[in-house]
Amino acid sequence: MRGILRATALTAAIGAAALLPPTAASATPGENAAPGCVTDSGTEDFGRGEITVCVGDDGVRVTGHVEDLKPGGPFTGGDSACVAWYITWETASGTASSTSSMACPHFPGGEAYVEFDYDPTESEHGPKNVTGVRETSLTTIFM
Repeated sequence: MRGILRATALTAAIGAAALLPPTAASATPGENAAPGCVTDSGTEDFGRGEITVCVGDDGVRVTGHVEDLKPGGPFTGGDSACVAWYITWETASGTASSTSSMACPHFPGGEAYVEFDYDPTESEHGPKNVTGVRETSLTTIFM
């Protein structure tokens, strides 16, 4: 079932960021998560992307892409926001959240389209003891 979510806080994958409540585009699964893979895709006026998150005995893997459809700042028709996937994890101690790599074309050297393939548990600030994925949502992050 797909729905609309509003996330109130994000742990940014790219440093600390001041965030406004982001707009979320889609969500999967609604019940308690189990090991395995979750795939999601979304298209909104601000961006689009696809994500696959796999959790198993061999570790955690996040692959996919995001694209910012409103690059640039407010004076050039953009929205000054980055586009990323917001992920809520099931862990041995409850839930945790993180974001995927972000498309931030309004920053110098930033890209409007970003592909990613990584293990989020390898990051110092990433989720630990992951047992599954509760939900994913395409979101904007104001930085």
